Amino acid sequence: MTHWKVPDWSLPWPSVVGGFLLLAVPPLVLFGFGVWGTLLPRGAVLLSPVLVAGTLGVGAGIRCEWWELRRVIHEGTVAVDGVRWNLLAVVCGTLFTLAGVAGLGISPIVSASLIGIAAAVVVRSLAVPVYCGAFVGMTSPEVFGSYWHATLAAVLAGGLFTVAHPVFHGLGGKLGTTAFVGVLLVALPTAGSFHSGTIPGGSVILSVVGVAALGASVTFTVHTRSAASPVLASGLVGAVGGVLLPIFFDAPGKLLAAAAYSASFAGMTSPRRIPNEWWIGVTGVGVGLVVVYTLPFVGGSGGKLGTIAFGSCLGIHGTLRTVDVFQFTRRGYRTPEEETT
Repeated sequence: MTHWKVPDWSLPWPSVVGGFLLLAVPPLVLFGFGVWGTLLPRGAVLLSPVLVAGTLGVGAGIRCEWWELRRVIHEGTVAVDGVRWNLLAVVCGTLFTLAGVAGLGISPIVSASLIGIAAAVVVRSLAVPVYCGAFVGMTSPEVFGSYWHATLAAVLAGGLFTVAHPVFHGLGGKLGTTAFVGVLLVALPTAGSFHSGTIPGGSVILSVVGVAALGASVTFTVHTRSAASPVLASGLVGAVGGVLLPIFFDAPGKLLAAAAYSASFAGMTSPRRIPNEWWIGVTGVGVGLVVVYTLPFVGGSGGKLGTIAFGSCLGIHGTLRTVDVFQFTRRGYRTPEEETT
């Protein structure tokens, strides 16, 4: 006699649409902030058209994903397994990362990276939701007043992780965007104090863009050309960059580490979305620019770096789909079956 496993959750299509919209809006907003940043006194007006084009690319990527959402809507409901374990994993990832930051004094980047590495090695089946929670835990203590705020944000992120599971598969930064939404839903009503950074000089910006392009390419190469999972590859790049860059580059080191870590999320992208290291490197350039020019806005929010990567991946993927560079076609295209990003 055959025993069929009954899924522990069925998602009606309205909840999937809600998850789609909650993930689609934040990258558009951050890229818009990036355009705004180029117009500030220390900005670079000449780069405004570049970031405007990037914002349009994000919109194109979202439009392409609408086709996948239409398929989900056509199916009516979506079965999702392991919802309780995923939610628990997100909360644990948040609290462990926050404990590393607040209790041990580790930088948020290194703490989240180590949690990701540990999850990828010890609990591989839950590494993705644990890593999502780690991004919530990167939030500054000035934004979250207590562990309770962090836990609530983790629960909200875990809920979004579930309802948005059927869409945006294989695009780097999806986990960070999921965390970012959970953080904002808690931080905005509680009037958390966001950080505001200063846009650096031209030489630092060039370094940030270069480091971001390298970080994205290295992460992509590691997870596509070895047995390492995307979570492990990103965690390794984040840990190395988070430790070494602040040591060797003094004041700009923290910004370089943030750019490298953000770009590592772009490098988690499936090659079925962005085909090779060349395009991933271009994605990393976009990440670096937006990291710099959004410094004055919503600083200290966990998931912001991932949302920037998500927007850059959407922009490149949307551009490739639009011009049919890699012969992605609406009829023959299939998204990755397993969520890895």
